Amino acid sequence: MTLDTGLAVVLGVAVGALAGIVGGALAAWRQSKLALEKWSRSREDQHRRDTREAVATVARTLASTAHSMMWATFKVLTSGKASREALASFEVEFHGEVATLVGAQMQLAALDHALYARVTPYIGQVIALGGNTYAALRASMEKDLDAEDRLRGCNQEALDLIRDVPTKVAGLLAPPEAAAAG
Repeated sequence: MTLDTGLAVVLGVAVGALAGIVGGALAAWRQSKLALEKWSRSREDQHRRDTREAVATVARTLASTAHSMMWATFKVLTSGKASREALASFEVEFHGEVATLVGAQMQLAALDHALYARVTPYIGQVIALGGNTYAALRASMEKDLDAEDRLRGCNQEALDLIRDVPTKVAGLLAPPEAAAAG
């Protein structure tokens, strides 16, 4: 069976057109796949940046909060007197730092629940120490007999926190199984 020239041309054109359509569809599919992969990588990179930023905020605020407690108690211990103004100033500063800490904590909850669960006890510890520091400063104003010991304890615990923040934050960023092993 022989094909006439007209039919051969039509078949050639049809095969060429089909090859062009299939080739174009494959190229479009490949481009779409590459764009999706690029978008996915970009989204993952942004998620990592947001998580690192939230952890950095936690670290910065933990250190700042601990420093505020350490400095407030140090001033009273070295001067031997506490004032209502200093207590009020500490209270305002502490409440602002707690708000920043809890905000960063909630950002972590949205980004990485496991990281949120690991940072929450540490934030709770710092908030509790802030309450103890406030109570010790107030006791010092009221000339409580054990106020100096309480101030020294709070001062030391705050100083320990300042020293521990880099290690604890680095531990937060480690995978949970590595943090448990270390």
